Amino acid sequence: MFLCFSFIVYCKSKGVIEMKKILVINPVATDEWNVSDKNYFEKIISKDTLVEVVNIEKGPAYIESFYDESFAVPDILRIVKEKKNFYDGIMINCFADPGVYAAREVCDIPVVGPGESAMLTAVLLGHKFSIVSVKKNVVPIFEMKARLLGITGRLASVEFIDISVNNLEKNRDEAVKRIVAAADKAVKEKYAEVIILGCTGMLSLYTQVREEIIVPVVEPAATAVKLLEKLIELRLSHNKTGLYTYPVFEKIKGY
Repeated sequence: MFLCFSFIVYCKSKGVIEMKKILVINPVATDEWNVSDKNYFEKIISKDTLVEVVNIEKGPAYIESFYDESFAVPDILRIVKEKKNFYDGIMINCFADPGVYAAREVCDIPVVGPGESAMLTAVLLGHKFSIVSVKKNVVPIFEMKARLLGITGRLASVEFIDISVNNLEKNRDEAVKRIVAAADKAVKEKYAEVIILGCTGMLSLYTQVREEIIVPVVEPAATAVKLLEKLIELRLSHNKTGLYTYPVFEKIKGY
């Protein structure tokens, strides 16, 4: 059952408007990006949507591996469990989608991740897409994600720029240069028709990158938030009779 906890405000020109409340969880143990992310999302969401950005307290400083992701998940699920009754939808803000599937079991509201959202959007925009991400080790990780989604045949390539997540904003010009070069390679050599920025840490670089790339560029964080808005408006959430179920919280010890 999809439980909607939107609240009502009165607009003089339009009358009563139902507000949507979205929670964005940054799965990193720092609040460094919370304010800038909130400002970014507020520029793209609808006027009848409110967004709050929070971060985990225990876990990695940034995510670049399975190991990092594993330590982020427990606190992600803690936040989802604590705040699920106060929001209409949740976005977990990392291209790896840490804890997204488990979070969908914890609550009855829609939960989305940028990686899944971006890939499924990209297949609507062209025959094949390429992902441009950070380090070499993410190449097979994202190939596995495409296989899980059943869209391997639509993935042209996964490219990497060899810059860590925490250095993207510190080396903006170089990061943009490498992203554009990797995208150009994917378009010319792999016949990619759509480019996905394979790290939500690249969102601050999106405007610069988009100006340099001739094919559509999907920024995953914005894509996930806008998709979540539409799921809320359509009152759609995840089925709990198949892939997802209701967890037995009592069986988990020590958390």
